[in-house]
Amino acid sequence: MFTNTIQVEVATITLWNFLAILINALAFVIIYMKANKNTSLKAFFRVQLAMVIWLLGKVLKTVSPTIGMRWFFIVFYYFGICLLEASFLDFAYVYYKGKYLDKKWRLIIYLVAAVQFVIVATNPYHHLFYSRYEFWGDDFGILFYAHVIVNYLAFFLGTWLCSLEFKKQLGGRKPWERHLISIAILTPLIFNFIYISRLLESLFLYLRIQIFDVTPIIYTWSILLFVYATFKYEFFELSPLMKHEVVEKMDTPLLVTDGDVNLLYTNTAFKEAFEYPRKVLDAMVITNRSEGTLDYDRSVYQYAIDHHVSFGCDRYIIVFMDITAYSLAKKALDSEHRALIEANDKLGNQIELLKQSSLVGARNYIARELHDILGHALVVTIKLLEVSKLFYKTHPERVTDSLDKAVGAIKKGFDEMKEITGKDNGQLYNTATLEKEIKSMLKVVHVSGINVNFYLKGEVRLLDEKVYDTLKRVVTELVTNTLKHAKASKLLLYITVLENRILLQTMDNGQGIKNLVKGNGLNGIDGRLSLVGGKAKYTSEVNEGFSSNIVIEL
Repeated sequence: MFTNTIQVEVATITLWNFLAILINALAFVIIYMKANKNTSLKAFFRVQLAMVIWLLGKVLKTVSPTIGMRWFFIVFYYFGICLLEASFLDFAYVYYKGKYLDKKWRLIIYLVAAVQFVIVATNPYHHLFYSRYEFWGDDFGILFYAHVIVNYLAFFLGTWLCSLEFKKQLGGRKPWERHLISIAILTPLIFNFIYISRLLESLFLYLRIQIFDVTPIIYTWSILLFVYATFKYEFFELSPLMKHEVVEKMDTPLLVTDGDVNLLYTNTAFKEAFEYPRKVLDAMVITNRSEGTLDYDRSVYQYAIDHHVSFGCDRYIIVFMDITAYSLAKKALDSEHRALIEANDKLGNQIELLKQSSLVGARNYIARELHDILGHALVVTIKLLEVSKLFYKTHPERVTDSLDKAVGAIKKGFDEMKEITGKDNGQLYNTATLEKEIKSMLKVVHVSGINVNFYLKGEVRLLDEKVYDTLKRVVTELVTNTLKHAKASKLLLYITVLENRILLQTMDNGQGIKNLVKGNGLNGIDGRLSLVGGKAKYTSEVNEGFSSNIVIEL
């Protein structure tokens, strides 16, 4: 009877623990194949390794034929328990924070586990972990309970850290789903407490239930539940490329070929987009990493090829993006761009003409002034000389007076010429001259289809050469900008000359712009104004045109 009991106990413990080892190995393989190889996964695999050591030690201890071998494998599985304690706490922090603990704290955690293991391994010298140890039975010492407390604290702390991350990941789930994983982790501790405390020993004996330490087996079931949660809630960020169901449901067409460009796989989106896959492959240039465009059945696709080596074989993953709308838009934009280039060339010619006309206008003005001055002076002189000739014999005094007046007329003509061509008093740089030059320049603008209303108000006054030149060039640039960008039909240009300042205002009825960004033209205007103490403010809104307000202090 005794022999049969022992055989049943050994068979029960061995079978259950072997089953647990298989489940752990299976969970290890599945997660390794499917999950991203991140920090959390590596820490989790150390937990798995510790579990396997614990389970294997349990089995080998159970079937050991001698007390020496039995003790060796007890120490072996306690090594797994101590490693499990430290690695689980390590994993819980990594899983919660996404990074390892500081090296100092990691060293302390693993050092505490190492001290616990040394206490177990050296028990024959102090008997504080096992107060009595025999082949058929044992009793626990005080250090065993200290070991259990440290072990429980590590697992409770690790479970708390995991629960914080579960709460974030499962925030929208039902309460039982959020607490399920935490309960799964804590359940083995409850069974372990029942086992070591012998709380239900009498009940188990009455029910004829074989009593043995089921903690590692329950841990394995917890791991199985964790694997389920991993795949359902993606605790380890499972890679979508490795999940067939995700790839199959992608809206993006995708195909996979081997090294010889033989078709291996296409998803649903690819099948819907392309009726003849072979025709698609023949139209592409497939290299290790390339991209290109493909015309297929009045549609345009952009494709990207990524090369992978799987089990020593080449694989090409090709992803397609429908850019038909983009391609049509690009063609339309290219056409508009060409039209804009042609229009810009025409505007450039018009602007050049505008600049030339400004110079011609200045020259024409000087020519007209010289013509008027010289003409007037010469006509007066000729008339006076004729008078002198007429009264040469009869009235000599009148001859003298006429000759004096003729000399005066000639001198006055020379003085007026100096005022135009000389640099003595700058009579050329006044508001009247500026008005004439701008009006002459604006005559060309009407040719482009813009109706310009120009007004200059205020007294005629002399201007500093720099101020005069700045005003002329700023007006030219603002008119040029209107020609280039505004698409306007009307332009108002208003100059007000006050005692101590000049105000320049423009306004057009063009298309305007929502967010005005200064380009070279406006920045150039600001630069010119800064040289004469001027400031400009520009305003524009969509469909409300463009306006400028410029002040130059005199």
